[in-house]
Parts: sequence; C-alpha cells; structure tokens
Amino acid sequence: MNTTYFVSVSSAALAALVGLVLLLGVWQPWQEAASTGDRNRADTGIGSGPSGGSSTTPTPPYEEPPFTGEDDEEPEDPETSADPSPDPSPSPSSSPTPDPPDPVDVAFASVGVGTCLNVYDDGWGKLSHDRPLVVDCGANYAFSKVAMVTTSASNCPQGGGRYGWGHVNDDGSSIALCLDRVFAAGQCFPAKLSRQADGSLRGSGRLFSVWSCDRTQVPSGQNAIVAITAVLSGGNCPQRNDRQGLSWRIFNGLGSVCAVLKSN
Repeated sequence: MNTTYFVSVSSAALAALVGLVLLLGVWQPWQEAASTGDRNRADTGIGSGPSGGSSTTPTPPYEEPPFTGEDDEEPEDPETSADPSPDPSPSPSSSPTPDPPDPVDVAFASVGVGTCLNVYDDGWGKLSHDRPLVVDCGANYAFSKVAMVTTSASNCPQGGGRYGWGHVNDDGSSIALCLDRVFAAGQCFPAKLSRQADGSLRGSGRLFSVWSCDRTQVPSGQNAIVAITAVLSGGNCPQRNDRQGLSWRIFNGLGSVCAVLKSN
C-alpha cells in the first residue's frame, strides 16, 4: 500500500515537470522582456536602424540643420547687412556766434537820470558826440545832464537849455535822453542879435551850444558870441554899467542865464 502511493506521487511529479517543459517551450519570457526593453529604449531615444532592427546610436539633444551642399558661411549680422542704411541725419550746426553789442547802444543803455555828459550842440545843429560820454558832474567839461530817460525825444520837455536826444538800437528798440544844459559862468555860445530902437540888444541864443570864447567866427545864421556871467534859479539878471547885459530864460522859466556881448 505504501509503495503504490510513492509511485503515484512520482508519476505526478514527472507529469508536472514534463508539462512545465512544454509550457516553457511555447512561452519564452526572455523574448517578451527583450521586446518590452526595445519599446522602452525607443521611448528613451533609441530608434530603429534602416533595416528595421534596433539601433543604439543616441539622438543628439538638438536637431542638426540639413546639409545644403554649400560651403559654411558666417551668418550675416543684421546690423552690418548689405542693405543700404539710411543717410545719417546731419549733425546740428553750431550756433553762430552772436555779433557783439553795438557800442552806441551800450552807451545809451548805461546812463541814467542824473548822469553828466560831455555832450552839447556844436553850433551847427549837431551834437558833439555820437554817443553819451559820461563825465564827472564837477568837471568843467560837464556840459549836459540827463533829466529823464524815455523812448522818444518827443516825450522830453521843451524850452531853452533843453534837448531831446533820441537813438534807435540795433534790435529796433528806441531810447531817448532828455538833457538839461549845464550852464556855468565863463562859457560862451553863439547868438543872433539885433539892435533895438532904444539901443538895447535883443535876439535868440543857441543855449544848448558851447562855443569857444576865443573864436571870431560864428555858425551860419548867427552874428554874435555871448559870454555867460551868471546863472540864476529865479529872478532877473542885474543891470550892468560897464556893458549892456543880456538874459535868457531857461528850463521853461525855472532859471535865467545872464550874459554879455563878447568884446573883440
């Protein structure tokens, strides 16, 4: 009875072994594993060769440009391409150097009210200078004084001993100096005089003029030279016994110039 059991067990074991061999002959797990490995390798960059078999050449990390059959050339720099560049914009020209200011303009602009000038009528209807010539008011050649500065000579007060001196600047603006004559005893000026029926002298004097007392000639239209003896801020000139006195009202009646006919 025991022997029979052993035989049965042995037979069963043998049958199982034979079946396993047959099963392995049909199912080859290493081939499936190889196929699975091929698929995995294809997913990780291993491709098929031209014959259809697997290839082990790794794919580069970037796509190489196709070969065109031309020599390699350095790529064109877009900033240095052969396309014509637009003409450069012209550089801004340097600003022209401004002309220096006109010295006459500067002279007129530099004086103010109260400034004394070595300027007077030369006896011919012209001023002695073409521009204001500033001097000390205490000098014996300070012949005029600026009483007002305005834009037109027509704005200046009129009257004996006054003068409106207008000037147009280079920029088209205008300026005018209203001058008062600075009279002093000992100065001379030309006059046009006539003898009256009573023997007195009457006439007009070029009060804004300064004339040399030593000269014997007078400007055209004048016939006498008179010498200033006094300048009064009010009242009348005193009578003289040695020679006939002359007087002229100045500054619209605010003063008087006393004078005598210059003797030859």
